[in-house]
Amino acid sequence: MPAATALDTLLELATDQRDAAAVALGRLYNAHRHSQQQLDALIAYRQEYRQRLEAHMAEGLSMASLDNYRRFLTSLDGAIAHQRQALAHSEQRVAGGKHQWQDRQRRLQSYDVLATRRRDSAVRAEAKREQQTTDEFASRLGVRGTR
Repeated sequence: MPAATALDTLLELATDQRDAAAVALGRLYNAHRHSQQQLDALIAYRQEYRQRLEAHMAEGLSMASLDNYRRFLTSLDGAIAHQRQALAHSEQRVAGGKHQWQDRQRRLQSYDVLATRRRDSAVRAEAKREQQTTDEFASRLGVRGTR
């Protein structure tokens, strides 16, 4: 087996970098999915809490209880707004991770194209050498046959 060339080393490094970027992107997707689930849970909880408030209001509710409900709903609205911001940041990180993975993939493909060209060139050169050897052998046989 021929010794590893600089291009082989670059291919290996580019593959490792692409794979690391893919793992990082997977983590970013998982974090994004978790942020989305948290937002969905907060929104569902707010809707449920709002329905409880409406049910208690139909039964009659003291001003202090109504004030407590409203303060808590305001607090939930703040948490929802905060989670929406976290989700937006998560989307940006996913987009950046995706861009980084694509960049690593393009680099790997470029090195792979170069390696393929090198292999094809070596195969053509070997075929040419074999053809020259065959031609030389046939020529020698032809010279011997004419004597």
